[in-house]
Amino acid sequence: MKDNPPKMSNEDKSTSCVGARTVLAIVLLIFICAGGVIGYFSHHTRPAGGSIEISFKINDPLRYPDDEPLDDPQTVIWLEDSRGQYVRSILVSDWTSSEGWEKTVKLPDKTEIKEICPQWQAASGWPKNHSKKTIDAVTKATPETGDHEISVKCADLKLKVGTYRYCVQTSVAELHSILCIGTITIGDEPDESIATVLYKPELHKDAGGVLSDVKAVYTP
Repeated sequence: MKDNPPKMSNEDKSTSCVGARTVLAIVLLIFICAGGVIGYFSHHTRPAGGSIEISFKINDPLRYPDDEPLDDPQTVIWLEDSRGQYVRSILVSDWTSSEGWEKTVKLPDKTEIKEICPQWQAASGWPKNHSKKTIDAVTKATPETGDHEISVKCADLKLKVGTYRYCVQTSVAELHSILCIGTITIGDEPDESIATVLYKPELHKDAGGVLSDVKAVYTP
């Protein structure tokens, strides 16, 4: 004669149902979170379309002595990701690209640094790790006094959807440069912004604001 299995009490049944619901809720939460993570990364690794237009103005020096003319303001434009990692140069003045990048200058403490657009050089490591094709593509005539615009297609730069920092730097005199930094988001919606102006190390008393009116516009 077989023994009958013990019957579950109502309390045991209730506990079992609660446990099953808890497990089901956890499984559903895991799937929801996994879906969100997958969706986030699939969106932010999606190739970006559209174009970015960066505009800026080169101004005449304010009080620079006539007998000490200011060298042509060497200008560069580059992109960084949202973490500040170098992505790509967009414009490099021709003299800077070919030989100006080699010039160095000593600080008062005898430290030797790059003279022309030092922040860009530190970020890009120019011309190392840049193909001749890339160098030729971004090397342009040194911007003269006046308004300038440069437009690039995101696909040509192989950019992904996300937020980027655009940086424009002009060397105005030895140990003096102007660096403008802004952020732009590329994706499904248009975006635009005005860059913040930084003087490295300070505004040159004679050259003044040689670089100004830096902004960017993204068009999907």
